[in-house]
Amino acid sequence: MPLFCTAANKGAHNKTGEVFVIDNVTLILSYTMRQFTFSHISASLLSGCFLFACLFSSCSDDEQFTADKTATLEFSQDTISFDTVFANITTPTERLYVYNNHSKGVRIANVKLETGGTSGFLINVDGQNGTTINDIQVLKKDSIFVFIKLNAPLQASTKPQNISDAIIFTLESGVQQRVEIEACSMNADKLKGKVLEGNHIFTSDDTPRIIYDSLVVDENASLCVKEGTTLYFHNGASLIVRGELKLEGTLKRPVTIRGDRLDNMFDYLPYDRLENQWGGILLQPTCKGCTINHADIHSGNFGIICDSIEGKLDITNSVIHNVAGYGLYLKDSDALVANTQISNAKQDCVSIYGGASTFYHCTIAQFYPWDADRGNGLYVSNYINEDEHLITSADFYNCFITGYANDEVYGNPGEQELNLNFYNCVLLTDVSDETYFHDCTAESEELSTYKTSNFKTLDTHAYYYDFRLDSLSTAREKGSSAYSTLYPTDMQGVVRGEKPDAGCYQWQQEASR
Repeated sequence: MPLFCTAANKGAHNKTGEVFVIDNVTLILSYTMRQFTFSHISASLLSGCFLFACLFSSCSDDEQFTADKTATLEFSQDTISFDTVFANITTPTERLYVYNNHSKGVRIANVKLETGGTSGFLINVDGQNGTTINDIQVLKKDSIFVFIKLNAPLQASTKPQNISDAIIFTLESGVQQRVEIEACSMNADKLKGKVLEGNHIFTSDDTPRIIYDSLVVDENASLCVKEGTTLYFHNGASLIVRGELKLEGTLKRPVTIRGDRLDNMFDYLPYDRLENQWGGILLQPTCKGCTINHADIHSGNFGIICDSIEGKLDITNSVIHNVAGYGLYLKDSDALVANTQISNAKQDCVSIYGGASTFYHCTIAQFYPWDADRGNGLYVSNYINEDEHLITSADFYNCFITGYANDEVYGNPGEQELNLNFYNCVLLTDVSDETYFHDCTAESEELSTYKTSNFKTLDTHAYYYDFRLDSLSTAREKGSSAYSTLYPTDMQGVVRGEKPDAGCYQWQQEASR
């Protein structure tokens, strides 16, 4: 597809992306349908079901049970392990399957926590809550569930502490069986609807912070987040900046902005790899400036929205990844973005409406996995709907823009000139127009590598993405040393040399094992 398109051709940008709202409506409708259907079941059918239940119950009464000491239970796990958890916050539930594989039923005299509940662990056995549950039956060739949660007590130490307990099963035969439970807990400060006034510094030595209902940096305030610090945001909470923001990470100790879920959906899939775990970073018009260096911002509803700010946005050596909305949204703002990866966004990875922006050595990769109706790698426009937002300059140097689509670069100039230029970039688009493209390489199927094959790992099962370059990547040695001198090392500290690669990663030979 051509670089320039009308707004009508860009259907993805007419969508809100409020997937969860749609899902909620669907659930309500489904529930309503179930209620309607049930209310119209005939009386005779209900009577038949009642009779069947009575017959089944009478059969269950004839179940034979054994007190043989060899008739023991089997468990789906011998140890239930929680990931690192926050103290004084109830965790999501873990599940234990308890099997009776014998030809007769087994009675459990009681199930209890070894510590009596002082550890903070909570159990539910066959639908009953408590620290001790009595008189449980497990029929032959049957099973029951045990659900485990943890509300860890506050720790005396600021460092993470190990917590352990055990679920003790005492059978009617007198046999005792146990399943271990373990976790690592750390204290956390809860910030609920916090508005920062004055100047604030967050460090890695502070107690970890969990933000609820958003954290606001007021108009005349500033927030500086030092190297190695992680900010945890609860579902829906955002970082809203009306004053000044600095994220001062380093190569070895980046600043991390993420959701507060530390557990896994599946063994192979942490919740932290799922999008929409928290809000995002919103820079409002009164923002005096935002400087971000070596920051990892991921798995939010959006990445960074920069809305006509007074100051300048400066992003270097950072990652914005896996969001349900826009990755980086620039509206009438002055922005410099260098050595940065912006990847996997439901809307566009980068959207520019007006303002002046410059990108050096950026990797913009649109491989958003959750919806085929995704936005583009890059979208630039002089208009938002019918409102004019003229781009004074949008310049890209030694950048790599790719994705799943056949064309990942879109422009909408309207009736005004679009001040857009690409220099020594590798782009998944037609680069024949010399007005905009200068010494650029068009990624195509004819090249040795294409789309996903450019990168080390794109695991769409475990949703793990490593956008470092493959040895045969199209981006190899396509940059210009005239621009790489401004950023002689990539975002991971690798020296670029005289033949720089396009994008934020310089390929390097891995040491043999």
